[in-house]
Amino acid sequence: MKLVLIGLLTLMLVVPTTFVWVLVEERADRARDVAQDIARSWGGTQQINGPYLVVPYTETFVVTEDEKEQTKTHRYSAVLFPERLEIAGDVAVEERQKSIYKLPVYSSQLNLSGRFSSPPSSAFDPQNGGLVQIEADKAVLVVGIGDVRALKSEVSVSIGTTGPVAFEPGLAGLMRNRLPDGRHGASGINAAIPERTWRQGFSFDIPLNLNGSTALYFAPAGQTTSLRLASDWPHPGFTGAFLPDSRTIAGTGFEAEWSIPYLARGIPKVIHTSEMPLQDKLLGVKFVDPVNFYQTISRSLKYAVGFISLTFLAVFVLEVRSGWQFHWIQYGLVGLALIIFYVMLLAFAEHVGYGFAYLIAASAATALNAAYVGSSLKSAFSGVVMAVVMASIFGVLFALMREQDYALLIGSVIAFVALAVTMFVTQRLDWSGGEPLAARPAE
Repeated sequence: MKLVLIGLLTLMLVVPTTFVWVLVEERADRARDVAQDIARSWGGTQQINGPYLVVPYTETFVVTEDEKEQTKTHRYSAVLFPERLEIAGDVAVEERQKSIYKLPVYSSQLNLSGRFSSPPSSAFDPQNGGLVQIEADKAVLVVGIGDVRALKSEVSVSIGTTGPVAFEPGLAGLMRNRLPDGRHGASGINAAIPERTWRQGFSFDIPLNLNGSTALYFAPAGQTTSLRLASDWPHPGFTGAFLPDSRTIAGTGFEAEWSIPYLARGIPKVIHTSEMPLQDKLLGVKFVDPVNFYQTISRSLKYAVGFISLTFLAVFVLEVRSGWQFHWIQYGLVGLALIIFYVMLLAFAEHVGYGFAYLIAASAATALNAAYVGSSLKSAFSGVVMAVVMASIFGVLFALMREQDYALLIGSVIAFVALAVTMFVTQRLDWSGGEPLAARPAE
């Protein structure tokens, strides 16, 4: 009957555990809101897409509708990719704090250089067999930027041996830039390119001084693209369609290099589109916060029932071997102490960090339950055993949160060991309710 009551009590404790999980998610949402406020002021996730040479042209053709010939004019944009694109960037990362929440933000010094070759003869082929009129004087060089508000200086492009040409805001009304979160916006810059320059081909050099937060992405805009990034942030998360060819990560930062050849990119040299290309082939790095304790605590709550059960099992074994009664309400109080552990862990982690908070909360819960069980069972030995058991439980939980890839393996071993210990510790108990076998007279 005691085992049945303990089982029901364990299931009942799922309710306060759920409330704690809701609290964790609420605090995590609050942290994300504050992070978005910081990003809006400093600069959000940045996406550098380009540069591209955009040359508009019109095609006039005749169609037959309802047995009548009609003349139609369609407007197109020929998007030409650089023959070669080299990107170099130095990224300085710092943590900005608002209230008790922090967000990694960065200041980047980027340089985009390369060369556009002269357009191929097929770049302005008619799409409907009509007459093509190239608007050569409206050609522009465009660069998509995720958040142009975070530009920290004026931007200009050096073309060949000529002087710099200043960029203007927007994408000249020709294309839309899809941002990393899926939204669309006219976020970018453009510079007019003279006809004689783009028809002959030209080299370019574009320095960018750009702020941002959380992540930095690039599009492999060149027919051949090379990218080199260096940063003082020691926790990079490389992501995207292409991973770096080489990388070096140390306690003082990281360096990484990418090289994307023409065939790997999978896009021809010239395309006709009204949107920024290569949105599905971005590459880059996330500046990972090494301790996302909200996610860690949320995952640890999934194991709450299991660890409450192990604690109750330890108390039950100590009870039946001590000869003293431990009421089911006392079991409930022990379980509530474990629930409060999660609340303390969340509260302290927001102020002193996850590791130190875990030590404080686990030590408090262990000391409280060990003292309570020992005094209730009138046995200092029971208190010491309970302290060892709970220290082991919290140690295993900490290991599970750090080694999530091995969580199933560790959990299965723990379950097996707990069952084995229970089987042999209770081997000489008379489960029928009589005296222990050791106390019965020999026959």
